[in-house]
Amino acid sequence: MKHKGFIFDMDGVVVDNHKFHFKAWMEFSKKYKFPLNPQIYRDTYNGKTNADLFRMIFGEISLEQIQNYGAEKENLYQTLYKQEMKPHLGIIEFFQYLKSNQVKLALGTSAPTMNVNFTLDNLNLRSYFDVIIDGSMVTLGKPHPEVYELCAKGLGLNPKDCIVFEDSIAGLQSGKVAGCSILGVATSHTVEELKIHVDQIISDFTDPLVFSL
Repeated sequence: MKHKGFIFDMDGVVVDNHKFHFKAWMEFSKKYKFPLNPQIYRDTYNGKTNADLFRMIFGEISLEQIQNYGAEKENLYQTLYKQEMKPHLGIIEFFQYLKSNQVKLALGTSAPTMNVNFTLDNLNLRSYFDVIIDGSMVTLGKPHPEVYELCAKGLGLNPKDCIVFEDSIAGLQSGKVAGCSILGVATSHTVEELKIHVDQIISDFTDPLVFSL
C-alpha cells in the first residue's frame, strides 16, 4: 500500500445514509420552522457538526440546548435508519484487506458520539478502527483540519502518509488542509461536483482503485 494510514469519514462513506439524515432534518425543520430543502442540505449541512449547525439555525445557544436539540434530531434519524442499516457496498471486504496488510485505520467524523456508537455497534465495525475521532472531540468542525490532524496523530503517522475518504466538500477540504491525500466518495455529491475538489473519486468500495492506494 502507498499509504500507511487510511482515514474514513462515517456518514456517506462507511454507510450511505444521507437520505435518512435529510428526512430527519426535514422533520426537525418543520417543527422548528426554519427553511430547508435538498439544495440547502447538500450545500450547507454535509460534514458539519451538530454544534455548528444548531448555532447556524438558532444563533448563539447554550451547550445544553445544543445537546437537547442534537438528541432530538438524532433520535429521529436513528428511528428512520435502524431497519435499513448496512455498511457501504464493499467496505467490509476493503477493511479486511487493509487489516490483513497491517494498515492502520481511523474514523474521522463530525457525527455525534451517539451516532458513532449507533453505527459502529449495530454493524459490528468498531474493531476495524485503531482510532476514532468524532464531533464531540474537536473544537472546530470541518472544513477545519482538526479532525484529520487528530486522526493522523492518534495513528502515530504524519498526515502525508495518510489518505482520507470523504463524501462532503467540507470534509475533502479538511483532509487536504491537514496534509493528507484525499479521495472522494460520490454519495452526497455527484462525481461532477466532486471533480472540482478532488481527482480520485469512487461510488463505492468495489471500485478496484481503492486497492491501489
